[in-house]
Amino acid sequence: MRYLDKAALGQFEDWYGDNAAVQCTSCGKVFLVSAVLHRKGRSCPACGRCTAKVTKQMVALTEPTDSTS
Repeated sequence: MRYLDKAALGQFEDWYGDNAAVQCTSCGKVFLVSAVLHRKGRSCPACGRCTAKVTKQMVALTEPTDSTS
Protein backbone atom coordinates (compact mmCIF):
# COMPACT_ATOMS: atom_id res chain seq x y z
CA MET A 1 0.00 0.00 0.00
CA ARG A 2 1.23 3.46 -0.87
CA TYR A 3 0.02 6.77 0.53
CA LEU A 4 0.03 10.11 -1.28
CA ASP A 5 1.94 12.94 0.34
CA LYS A 6 0.22 16.32 -0.15
CA ALA A 7 3.57 18.09 0.05
CA ALA A 8 5.21 15.89 -2.59
CA LEU A 9 2.66 14.80 -5.21
CA GLY A 10 3.97 12.97 -8.25
CA GLN A 11 3.60 14.05 -11.87
CA PHE A 12 0.42 11.99 -12.37
CA GLU A 13 -1.12 12.68 -8.94
CA ASP A 14 -3.38 15.40 -7.59
CA TRP A 15 -5.35 15.79 -4.38
CA TYR A 16 -7.94 18.47 -3.76
CA GLY A 17 -10.35 18.24 -0.84
CA ASP A 18 -12.19 14.91 -0.94
CA ASN A 19 -11.01 14.08 -4.48
CA ALA A 20 -7.80 12.67 -5.87
CA ALA A 21 -6.33 11.73 -9.23
CA VAL A 22 -3.92 8.79 -9.12
CA GLN A 23 -2.04 6.72 -11.67
CA CYS A 24 -2.65 2.97 -11.78
CA THR A 25 0.53 1.11 -10.92
CA SER A 26 -0.35 -1.70 -13.37
CA CYS A 27 -1.56 -0.08 -16.58
CA GLY A 28 -0.63 3.59 -16.08
CA LYS A 29 -4.13 5.04 -16.49
CA VAL A 30 -4.83 8.15 -14.43
CA PHE A 31 -8.23 7.96 -12.73
CA LEU A 32 -10.28 9.96 -10.25
CA VAL A 33 -11.49 8.81 -6.86
CA SER A 34 -13.80 10.67 -4.49
CA ALA A 35 -14.41 10.19 -0.77
CA VAL A 36 -18.09 11.04 -1.31
CA LEU A 37 -18.81 9.00 -4.45
CA HIS A 38 -16.47 6.07 -3.79
CA ARG A 39 -16.78 5.43 -0.06
CA LYS A 40 -15.25 1.95 -0.32
CA GLY A 41 -12.58 3.09 -2.77
CA ARG A 42 -12.40 2.80 -6.54
CA SER A 43 -10.59 0.28 -8.69
CA CYS A 44 -8.79 1.32 -11.85
CA PRO A 45 -11.48 1.57 -14.56
CA ALA A 46 -9.11 0.22 -17.21
CA CYS A 47 -7.66 -2.91 -15.59
CA GLY A 48 -9.18 -3.11 -12.08
CA ARG A 49 -5.87 -4.22 -10.56
CA CYS A 50 -5.19 -1.34 -8.15
CA THR A 51 -7.59 0.47 -5.83
CA ALA A 52 -7.52 4.02 -4.45
CA LYS A 53 -9.38 5.29 -1.40
CA VAL A 54 -9.70 8.86 -0.10
CA THR A 55 -10.30 9.80 3.53
CA LYS A 56 -9.99 13.21 5.16
CA GLN A 57 -6.45 12.43 6.30
CA MET A 58 -5.00 10.39 3.44
CA VAL A 59 -5.18 8.90 -0.02
CA ALA A 60 -4.22 5.22 -0.09
CA LEU A 61 -3.31 3.32 -3.24
CA THR A 62 -3.41 -0.46 -3.01
CA GLU A 63 -1.18 -2.13 -5.55
CA PRO A 64 -1.78 -5.58 -7.09
CA THR A 65 1.21 -7.00 -5.21
CA ASP A 66 -0.34 -6.09 -1.83
CA SER A 67 -1.68 -9.13 -0.01
CA THR A 68 -5.34 -9.11 1.02
CA SER A 69 -4.97 -11.56 3.91
